[in-house]
Amino acid sequence: MHSSPIIRHGWLRVLVFLIGYMLLIFFGSTLIDFLVVLAGLEATTETLFYSSITLNFIIAFATVSLFRSLFDRKSLSSLGLTWKGFGRERAAGILTGILLLSLMAVVLWFMKLLDWFVADVDAGSFLIATFMLVLVSLSEELVFRGYVLNNLMQSMPREAALFTSAVLFAVFHSLNPNFNLLAFINIFIAGMLLGINYIYTRNLWFAIFFHFSWNFFQGPVLGFEVSGLSLPSLLDQNLKGSILLTGGAFGLEASWLTTFTTSLMTIILFFLFQRKYSNVE
Repeated sequence: MHSSPIIRHGWLRVLVFLIGYMLLIFFGSTLIDFLVVLAGLEATTETLFYSSITLNFIIAFATVSLFRSLFDRKSLSSLGLTWKGFGRERAAGILTGILLLSLMAVVLWFMKLLDWFVADVDAGSFLIATFMLVLVSLSEELVFRGYVLNNLMQSMPREAALFTSAVLFAVFHSLNPNFNLLAFINIFIAGMLLGINYIYTRNLWFAIFFHFSWNFFQGPVLGFEVSGLSLPSLLDQNLKGSILLTGGAFGLEASWLTTFTTSLMTIILFFLFQRKYSNVE
């Protein structure tokens, strides 16, 4: 069996992959709408949201596996799913998400722009939402860091590959409810932050754990919208003031606070990882 990829250039493999992936996502969304109507189910936002996440995970896993095997001629695990030896990266991912969200929430609270109230949340709905966020983290990291960034690094310098993958990550979220220019900028920066460990380690666990902790702590814990989507939460909020600070209906990902904190964290982690992995090719 040949070990070299069928398509020589990594950027071209990414292009073909994204065309196939986005077509499957589009037809998958249409299929969900049709099946919900056919089954006579109530087409609630929650039903469609959870169905879409589940199908998107299946599509992401299947598409990445297929392309990795047939086009790249490598194993799925070679994208960076090695568990052993990356405990510190997983811990760093979780703590980074919690630290950033806590910092921004405290700033809003001190500015008297945010009050919290204990929510009457259904335990079942909360657990389902949490599981859905696990699927979101796994699917998006497999696609954008695992496949896209990995292959782009074979065609261009790793910093340029990171920048390009972050742009694509932001574009992918552009159809989310209440999306705006500031949300695009912040999700782009988040894409840089999510990929900063990968360009040195070729391992996905920092990104997966950070992605999950960011979404989980932002939505189900603190009660913000997550990329424009409302989820069951332990806390209800009373937000006041400019949406440029609070993020409004899109959540903190459309706040200038996120722009500042994620930019600063990206710079810090860039120097830390560069120093730690300076000998990694």
